[in-house]
Amino acid sequence: MVEGSDHEESSIIARADFLKKAKVSDQRLVRFLLEMIDYGEAETIALALENNLDLVVLDDKDARKVARGFGVRVTGTLGILLIAKRRGLIESIKPYIETLRKSGFRISNGIVERILKEAGEL
Repeated sequence: MVEGSDHEESSIIARADFLKKAKVSDQRLVRFLLEMIDYGEAETIALALENNLDLVVLDDKDARKVARGFGVRVTGTLGILLIAKRRGLIESIKPYIETLRKSGFRISNGIVERILKEAGEL
């Protein structure tokens, strides 16, 4: 079983028509990256390199560092929320941050404060 596949959100993600599944061709690169980061992050970075993607979403600090080392631009979940607010897709970031924290997503108070300031919510 794939990690997280038993979560309710995974079925919502699977039905999202703006997302598509992709397979990594360069498994040697994935194995190399696994020495530094977890499987999902390794595949994300490998796919980004294979497909010349402009931006990837990674929240893990080590994975972000590795991706940047390969020249891959990175944002995180909070960065996506900030983009969504700037584009008028959501009214406020704060409730989403609270939901993330309640779900076990670890975010430092300093980062939350910085994002809320950038969003004009502080």
